[in-house]
Amino acid sequence: MKRPFLRPNSISGRLALLYTLGALLAVGLFAMLANWKLEANFTAAHRDFLQAKAAEFQDDLNEGDGAPNLLINEILKETDGARLRAYEARVLVAGRQMGETPGMGALLPAALFPAVRGVQSAPLIPYQTGKSSWLLTSLPLQDAQGQGGVVLQIGLDITRDNALLTDFHRALAVFFVLMVPLLLGAGRLAAAHALAPVARIATVARSITPAQLSRRIPLEPPWPRELTGLVEIFNQMLENLESNFARLSRFSADIAHELRTPLSNLNGSLEVCLTRPRGEAEYRAAIASALEDGQRLTWLIENLLFLARVENPSHALRHERFAVSELCAWVIAQYDAQAKAKDLRIRTEGTATLYADTLLFRQAVGNVLANAVRHAPPGSEITLRISGAPANGVDIEIADQGPGIAPEHLPRLFDRFYQTDPARGHEAAQGSGLGLSIVRSIMELHGGRAEIESAPGRGARVTLHFPPMEA
Repeated sequence: MKRPFLRPNSISGRLALLYTLGALLAVGLFAMLANWKLEANFTAAHRDFLQAKAAEFQDDLNEGDGAPNLLINEILKETDGARLRAYEARVLVAGRQMGETPGMGALLPAALFPAVRGVQSAPLIPYQTGKSSWLLTSLPLQDAQGQGGVVLQIGLDITRDNALLTDFHRALAVFFVLMVPLLLGAGRLAAAHALAPVARIATVARSITPAQLSRRIPLEPPWPRELTGLVEIFNQMLENLESNFARLSRFSADIAHELRTPLSNLNGSLEVCLTRPRGEAEYRAAIASALEDGQRLTWLIENLLFLARVENPSHALRHERFAVSELCAWVIAQYDAQAKAKDLRIRTEGTATLYADTLLFRQAVGNVLANAVRHAPPGSEITLRISGAPANGVDIEIADQGPGIAPEHLPRLFDRFYQTDPARGHEAAQGSGLGLSIVRSIMELHGGRAEIESAPGRGARVTLHFPPMEA
């Protein structure tokens, strides 16, 4: 069963409640300590008074040569007729009552008093009669022969002391009752002041819209130490959102650009055929051109779907252990016809065993090799080097002797639709800028990375780093 009054929904409410409970606990501990100290002081004062009286009465008994008459007279002188008696006393000799404060027998019968012990260890028994409070004790006195036959029963009136303690307890109760709302109010104010920076952060965050992603939460004036990290993380999140939003906008524009060219070619070919009757050869050429544009559209859409699938974190990899050289040989065979058409030699070096998704592995290596075949000059050589082991990671390096890539293009080569040729040729053979983006997605899905090194006139070298993996 939930108790909302014990766990407020707001942070300020919880802070105020914790502040109130903490303050009440501290005040309660202080009150308990003060009460204990006050009672201890009263008890010590009572015992000191009784011991002093015992010594005084012992002197009176000694002055009377052990006869209790002088002692009784002294007791009567101090207690009889007093408006405010500090104590009541009774003298017993050999168990017989020799004298007492007038009226003591009715107020404090002898049977109420404890048995006689030493003066230092005499028990103090509290006793309540009507509105009066007493401490009862029995003290031994020495007679003329040094025997303990005289017993002094004293009832100490502690009514005022108990009244003082009662007033103290009532004052504490009233204090606690008044403290609760005051502490809750103070806690609310303190919590509101402490959470004011959070409200300012929320105000700034609320003002950020998709059209204002460049806004940031200012770091000046300095935020509280507990919120500095939150502000930095929030600003970093905004930077990531702005970057991804910009990439998404560019991606949408690139898709429109890539789809527009083949669609325009397709529409143009069909419009030409419909303007006037044509011969069979012209119709076949128009259909072939339309089919080529349709194939390019199909290939483009399939690559986009592939990218969306492999970038989904829930995409399940089908890991298999395989020899890297064997799968690389299969990929090389797929591009053998294109390589022979340009008189290219593809050489493989090294071998290793890898634990990865074979389908995605072939796709990644194939895309890199396709770029190498496309850009390598006729009669040159493409080298595919394999190194490493599953326990330490495997590297596949594909190097060509092509014209190389200018340094300003290297950071963006793995972006979608990015091409070093700004004119973006419309033929499928020129590519669409998705190949290396697919390679990067496949490598990230495996927890690895793809790197490229190149310089104008020195060819390009792409390295696929597969991390250590266990079967």
